This record gives sequence, structure tokens and C-alpha cells, in this order.
Amino acid sequence: MGVITRFLEEKMRQARYDLLGPGRYVGEVPGLEVRVEAENLEEARSRLREALEERLLQMLRLGFPVEGLGEEDARMDRFRSLVLGLWELVQKGAPPSSGSVEAPEEAPAGAPPLEPPVPEARPRTVEEWLRVRGIAVQKRTLTEGEEEREKVFSRLALFLGDRYSSLEKLYDKLKWSLSTKRQFELSLADASQEEIANSTQFCTLLKQYAFLTSYHYKSEDRLIRAKASTEGFVQNFLTGGWLERYIKEKVAKVLRSKNLPHEIALGYQVVLPGGEPMELDVLVMVQGRVFWFEAKTGEFQAHISKYSRIRKLLGLRPQESFLVLLGMDKARAKELSALHEMTVTNQATFLEPFLEALENA
Repeated sequence: MGVITRFLEEKMRQARYDLLGPGRYVGEVPGLEVRVEAENLEEARSRLREALEERLLQMLRLGFPVEGLGEEDARMDRFRSLVLGLWELVQKGAPPSSGSVEAPEEAPAGAPPLEPPVPEARPRTVEEWLRVRGIAVQKRTLTEGEEEREKVFSRLALFLGDRYSSLEKLYDKLKWSLSTKRQFELSLADASQEEIANSTQFCTLLKQYAFLTSYHYKSEDRLIRAKASTEGFVQNFLTGGWLERYIKEKVAKVLRSKNLPHEIALGYQVVLPGGEPMELDVLVMVQGRVFWFEAKTGEFQAHISKYSRIRKLLGLRPQESFLVLLGMDKARAKELSALHEMTVTNQATFLEPFLEALENA
């Protein structure tokens, strides 16, 4: 059995098939970004085999490494030397006369060596990476004023995220004030000095930037009285936007510390194949690899199955896709990860699995 046949059969054994709905089967090969849809399971298998063969040929033509192809096999060098000839036949639509591929004829003596085709460039930006997958990106350039606003959002997000354990009670009160449009009271009579200091400082920052329309701290009673603004940008930030920015800032910091060039896209509005609109919270490109983060500060149960489906559509592995849930305990996160085939984590620990995935290319 040839090296290519062994590889294809092994990958087909690893293939996964799902029923998306009546007459909608999807098949995919993990790790190779090969995905097809068909009306029945048998057709899905057939299409997946064809797509896998085409994908393998393309990767070899471009010189991409293919894990599991058997680099140690002595015949691999000869196989690679024949790939370009096979590709030319495929491009011209000329079927081989037999089941084998003939090596190109040697050039006449003294003729200049044949140049292989120039490899297609890998996507260099997150936007290119999405478009290669048939995903349309709808974005706009930030104005100078919006850039300044983003700096304020990032500053507040870092303060809240880094101190969330001591600001959890205050954060719950802020969300209550947003939903009821009423003033809240928070007693800090039994709080630690750290909780008191962080809570009053965060409220002061929020008041300075008009995220709070009123704020008063009665020190003798250790009582906070405040009311959240009803402005749309305040609601978007406090109900979840802050966690997206927190993820972005923490990931950027750790990548800068490792001197790794990167791009981070925040809140891309996209249209998925089939016309479904969606916002992707955080996309990170590092050395040609892409990682995806979704953030939830509240109920997530109605969304996690969708995220699992989108992960497959993006062609990402579970360890490259993260669902960051505010306050989620590690044991439950591990169970959710296994059930939904993506990495579920919380705001305090999400960098750990990210760095592990980054190191294990």
C-alpha cells in the first residue's frame, strides 16, 4: 500500500460526521480544514474523500508540512517530486492514462532549470484568513475620537478583570442598576480592606467617565450608593464588552512579552457562509495560526452549541477555540469542554490553555 493511500485511509478513519438537520449531513477531517455537506451520509463520505485528496495535493504543492504523511518513508522524496506534475494534469483537466503519475521529462542539456510554481501566500491578516473560509467581514476604521474611547474601555476592563474577585458584588449591583434603571446600595460593612479600596476606586473611575450618573460612598457606614448610566455604550460595556476587551489586552500583553508578532481583531461583524450574521468577539493571529475567543458574562447555555458549530466552520481545533465564562469553576469548565468540543475556561485562567495551545503547534 502506497504512502499516500495509507495517509488518506487513516484520515478517513478519523473523519467526523454530523446530522445538521433533515437532509443535511456534514463531514470533516480534524486538523486539515476539510469540510463538506451532503444530503446523505454516503454522499458525505464520497465528497469528503474527494475534498481530502484535493486538500492534500494543494498542501504538498505549496510545500506545507503534512503531519502523519510518513516523512521517514524513503519513497516520500520521490512522491513529492511527482506532485507538481500531477498538479499540472489536474489544472489542465487532463486525466492520467493510468493509475500512476509519470515524472516530468528531463530538460534538454544546457536548458535552464524548470522553476516550480510560486507558492500561494498564506493569509497574512485575520480578515484574509476569514475570507479564505468564505466568511465576509464587515468592519470600519475607527475615528480618532473612537480610538480614544477604546483606550478608556481598555483601562476600565483591565481594572475590573484583574480585580474581579473583589469586585464581583459591585459588578452584580451595576448590572442590576442597568436592568432596573434604579439606584443601588452596596454595603461593605463586612468587606475586606482590599474589597473596599477596589470597589470605591472603580466607582470613582466610572463616575469620572460618566458610566455612573450618581455615586456616593458613606465611609462611616461603609455604604455605596450609585446609579448606572443608561447610555447604550455603557450598557454594552458593562454587560459583556468589558470581558472581550480584557481578553484582548491580556493576550496582547503576553504575546508582546514573548516578542511574538500578532494581530488581534475585536468584535468583527461577519456574515457566515449561508448568510448568517454573527459577531466574533476576539480573533488572534500569531505566526499564521488563528485562535478564537468568545466571552460571556451571563447565561451561555443557549449559545454554546452554536459556538461549537462555528468552531467547526472556522476549521479550528477545540484547543484553538475558547469560551470564556465569567466566574465558571474549573471542574464544570472541563466537563463543558469535553461535551462541546471547545475549550471552556474563565476570566482568571484563560491564558493558561491559550499558551499551552500556542506552544503545542
